[in-house]
Amino acid sequence: MSERASAAEAGEIAALTRAAYAAGDPFPGLPVPDGARETAASVRADLRAGALVWVVRDPAGRLTGVLRVHPHAGEWEISRVATDPARRRTGAARALLSMVDEAAVAAGIARIRLDAVVERCLPPFYARLGYRPERHWLPGDKPLSEVSMIRSPGTPVTAGPAWLPPGPEAALVVTWLLDDRGLTAVIGTGTATAGPGARLAGVDVHPDPGRHDEVLAGLARHGRPAGAEVHFPVPRAQLRAHLMPRTVHPDLHARYRPAPGAEPLVTTTVAR
Repeated sequence: MSERASAAEAGEIAALTRAAYAAGDPFPGLPVPDGARETAASVRADLRAGALVWVVRDPAGRLTGVLRVHPHAGEWEISRVATDPARRRTGAARALLSMVDEAAVAAGIARIRLDAVVERCLPPFYARLGYRPERHWLPGDKPLSEVSMIRSPGTPVTAGPAWLPPGPEAALVVTWLLDDRGLTAVIGTGTATAGPGARLAGVDVHPDPGRHDEVLAGLARHGRPAGAEVHFPVPRAQLRAHLMPRTVHPDLHARYRPAPGAEPLVTTTVAR
């Protein structure tokens, strides 16, 4: 059952949000997400400020999912998407987003927007639900990378790209490849051929080509350099430079990260 929530449910909403965000990261060691500190007071404050809160409950009435919508002129902004950690992959988030989509159509809203943290592997999920990347940007409060994603409500839900491929302005690209040897970071600006069975574990971008040697040296401190590549004989979860590339250089931002176990097979990369 999906429905709009009221201030009377603020405590329940805050508790579910905290639990979901505290257990939601695909890798250990990332900065604590803001949602993990959610309070009933902040939920009520958002409601007073005009936010709309939708919830999903199971047949027994237990809260299984929640999200918030902040109305702007001609646009709705989604935040605090949260599902019960014990009931993930049951469709609660999809149901909530579908309900918001229908409500936006009824309200004459032309666009829905949300911000997704790349290092938390969130953009591919929203891309499967019809959201398209619009802008990559760097938040100032955490060494992470975000992408703003948009959707025109009422349009067909078709899966699309989760990231904007580097364009001419992206002079330095780090492509992360995963195979049975571990991780390899390929650093450059052109294309390269991946080995048999390699999977794409991520793409990072730096706007300044003059930082090539600095970025290479920063990555080499954690692995074994070999020309324009650095090899790391560890899984993704154990490499801080992969988990948070901005710890290598503050302007090296993550452009793409698939969820662990969902890395796509590749034949070419986007950097060398």
